Amino acid sequence: MSPRARGGFTLLEALLALALSAIVVVAAARALSGTRRAADATSTSADALLARDLGADLLAREVRRAGYVPVPPPPGGAWEGWPASLELTLGAGASGPDAIRVRYVDDRLADALVARDLSFEVAVDGRGDPQLYRVTAGGSKQPLVGGVSGLRISGWADARGLHSRSELVPGAGLRPWLLLLALSARGAERSRTVAVPLPSRPRTAVAAAP
Repeated sequence: MSPRARGGFTLLEALLALALSAIVVVAAARALSGTRRAADATSTSADALLARDLGADLLAREVRRAGYVPVPPPPGGAWEGWPASLELTLGAGASGPDAIRVRYVDDRLADALVARDLSFEVAVDGRGDPQLYRVTAGGSKQPLVGGVSGLRISGWADARGLHSRSELVPGAGLRPWLLLLALSARGAERSRTVAVPLPSRPRTAVAAAP
């Protein structure tokens, strides 16, 4: 038996083995880190899409009831004298978020009719996270969906046809039967546009953000 066989690995071979092992470990760690980053990015994107779609669905459900009053309407209700059943407030600048105010009579309760006066807006909370808020007429502000970072009125349709956002003029009065809303969420590449039917063709006012 040769001296090399009797003595096992030489120092050089041991160092080479250690170096190769280190390279393998570093490569495996980098691959695992990349996989984790990809998984985190996928999870973040999925959460953003979920927030965007949930916000769009909840908002559409409320806005479509604008101007609704049971037929025949009970006399003396708080809904009498409403100047408009739907108010669209255009955000400041080219990208400022819009806001929507909706008034309707809620007959979904078993024992009472309730006059709803709700506003929906996007703002940043105390932690710096964007939120879709629901604001009641009394001033109570409730976070509705976290992660929603943008709300835009894309257009509307009435008896004269389909109109774009550029045709919205503060001070104008509309009677739309369809409203187009675009919601975006932080982390989502694209916004989602929903077409909201307005069966009551509510009286609609347009205003500019202060």
